[in-house]
Amino acid sequence: MDSHTKKKIEQEVKKTVDAEIAEEFSDLRQQLNQLQSSLSSLQHGQQQTTQQQGQMGQQNNQLMQQIQQFSSQAQQQLQQSSQQLQQGIQQAIQSLNQCLQYAQATQTLNQINQVIGQVQQQFSQMAQQGQRQQGQMGQMGQQGQMGQQTQLQ
Repeated sequence: MDSHTKKKIEQEVKKTVDAEIAEEFSDLRQQLNQLQSSLSSLQHGQQQTTQQQGQMGQQNNQLMQQIQQFSSQAQQQLQQSSQQLQQGIQQAIQSLNQCLQYAQATQTLNQINQVIGQVQQQFSQMAQQGQRQQGQMGQMGQQGQMGQQTQLQ
């Protein structure tokens, strides 16, 4: 084998090896590209997950704030209702006291009217007795006058 043939063989071998190496590099590049694409997808997914977690955190915070506001409003409404109920009870008690006072005043007035009626009856009886006594005195006077006239005759 001469040097010329040897060089040709070496060149062919080199070309074949270069072609195989180039093909392997191409495969490796494709694999690297796929890995980069996967990594990019993972990073993008991680960003989305982080964003979603952030959004969920914000939503949880908003929900907690709404629950606290609702709880606070409910407590205020309960306090207002309790105060209104207490005021209503106090007003009812005052009304009952006024009714009792009115009933007592009415009872007192009735008692006064009864006393006045009794006094009027007593005055009436006294007046009748006075009239009887006057009548009796008048009769006695007439009898006395008649007695005097009889003695004079």
